[in-house]
Amino acid sequence: MENDVCDKPHNFDNYIDQFIHCGLCVKERPDNLSPRDYVHNEVGILRNGDIQVWCIRHEKNVVIFDFETRQLHTDPDADPKDIEDFAECSQCQANLEEE
Repeated sequence: MENDVCDKPHNFDNYIDQFIHCGLCVKERPDNLSPRDYVHNEVGILRNGDIQVWCIRHEKNVVIFDFETRQLHTDPDADPKDIEDFAECSQCQANLEEE
């Protein structure tokens, strides 16, 4: 294949199914703002290739996606129910079953 990059318009759509927010930001969020308008996260790639979501407002880890161990290192302030729901995502389960 000559061109490994897909240049069709769908490549730039937002396919996010579940959002990731800092647990403290969610608790502190003013009623008149959506989580999207309130949270202040940055996302980066670690030296080992993992991906980290960092809360700028609280200067703390939100989650690290550990690709080697296939684990999530999550925010201790997050609601455990949200973490369980994420882990039981039907699409994630389908992907795991295919491997």
